[in-house]
Amino acid sequence: MTGRRSRTAAPKRTPSSKGKQGAKEISKLVVNDTDTIQAAMLAIDQNLYRSVIVVNEANVVVGALSDGDIRRSMLEGRLMMTPVHRVMNSDFIALTASEQGRARSIFDETHVFLIPVIDEHGKLLDILTAY
Repeated sequence: MTGRRSRTAAPKRTPSSKGKQGAKEISKLVVNDTDTIQAAMLAIDQNLYRSVIVVNEANVVVGALSDGDIRRSMLEGRLMMTPVHRVMNSDFIALTASEQGRARSIFDETHVFLIPVIDEHGKLLDILTAY
């Protein structure tokens, strides 16, 4: 899993998906791998992080998708109804709960704005944000 962009502010932790407020907040940062490019674009437009985390039906993180990934896919002729799994980046950065302290340096050294926090099975626990 790799990344790309720098930021200077401390990573912001989004609310966990455990509470109603958290579930609503995290839902703006996550799309399902079977969702369409159009649905992903709407989520990206609403979340202000220029990207989303992609999960499968078991809530396992399977990729990331940026507005740039979508733009490139459209230039390749993909339609808005194309499933996200066909255009997502499966080479993404993820951290376990015990590795969250590394987030600041990852945000500083890469182009990512979202880092999923996963369990040992890859299930989404939380999402850290660059700002």
